[in-house]
Amino acid sequence: MNSTTHLTGIVERAANGPVLRTDGGGTWELDNTRQVRKLIGSRVEVVGERSGFNGFVCEQIWPADQPRPTAFKLRIEFLLAAGFVAYGLYATVGAFVSTLG
Repeated sequence: MNSTTHLTGIVERAANGPVLRTDGGGTWELDNTRQVRKLIGSRVEVVGERSGFNGFVCEQIWPADQPRPTAFKLRIEFLLAAGFVAYGLYATVGAFVSTLG
């Protein structure tokens, strides 16, 4: 079972994508997202989960000299549920209007 981990280090370019060189000397391969790429060369803090031997999936990444940003996750499950509810309301109202006319 994965648990959330908080790391601090410097994001660098590597052959397989960005890596985080931690203060303790470890190296973690980060997911190659725009958010990670724009911080290459910067000292950062990262919160996420370990993936495989030395992979790290970032939940949040931010410059180390700044406070941690508030997390905002837009979950696809909630969007799908809202879409189904909205469609159901639309279909119900449409059926009611068609029976009136």
